[in-house]
Amino acid sequence: MLLYCVGATKAGTSWFYRALHDHPECALPAVKEAHYWDTFDASRRARQIEVFAAQIAGFRAARDQAAAAGNRQWQVANMERRIADMAALVEVLEGPRDGDEGYRRWLAGRAQGHRLCADMTPAYALLSQDTFARMAALGPRALFVYLVRDPLARLWSHVRMQAERQMQPGETLTRKANRILWRILERGQETHVLERGDYPATVARLRAAVPEGRLRVEYCERLYTGEGQRDMADFLGIGYHPADGEAKAHEGPRAEIRDDLAAAAVRFLRDHYDWASLTLGPLPKAWQDNLALASRYGA
Repeated sequence: MLLYCVGATKAGTSWFYRALHDHPECALPAVKEAHYWDTFDASRRARQIEVFAAQIAGFRAARDQAAAAGNRQWQVANMERRIADMAALVEVLEGPRDGDEGYRRWLAGRAQGHRLCADMTPAYALLSQDTFARMAALGPRALFVYLVRDPLARLWSHVRMQAERQMQPGETLTRKANRILWRILERGQETHVLERGDYPATVARLRAAVPEGRLRVEYCERLYTGEGQRDMADFLGIGYHPADGEAKAHEGPRAEIRDDLAAAAVRFLRDHYDWASLTLGPLPKAWQDNLALASRYGA
């Protein structure tokens, strides 16, 4: 079985990858984000290959350092696996794309004896309906998962990540992040941050392209619970293997959001809250709490 986890950005996909990576019935590559389906454009492909090349160099340095230490064979083996998986993926990205066979072999080669393999690339949330349909046709029963997180929490996490990348000497992360959020809300700038979390638009394209019963849209907050994990296992056709819902991955640096900006962001994203309530069912507590926060600030 092939699984695509197509987002959303900063909505628990790294935690989900780790949970499936540790599942005995799953065979996930050492590369979480393959970026196959979003690199058909030559310039985009070249940039991604450069990123992978830099990561491979880092893995080799870590491998050599562990080997020199003499007592870290597990780390050497881990780095070797990452290097091999990523180098093989680069060959796929550089190869022919007309039939997607190289990509299929790259995934299937790691799935022998397992029930599920996966490509978990949040950037796929921006793909077209036609590309989603092509992805669905690759396997006999390719499945899709799209995770959604409280819209304010997702937006603030993404903004903090952007702020950390853009930090200049003398700036604090909190001030930088709040400034970026203000620009998004008041100036309509950095629209890519919002596009990565446009739940209604992405789900509309997925539902138009993916056959009935092969798409699951799930609250990431619910996925951290035993009930949510059991339901997801049933959808994926694998056994229930509990994962620690408290051990979040890539939580990111901490920064305090201004209350007035938080309330303004919830008002700005209110259609996402309404959409989730209507299409996915009762909102998790974190979503309800942020709606209440906006109400206290005049929403």
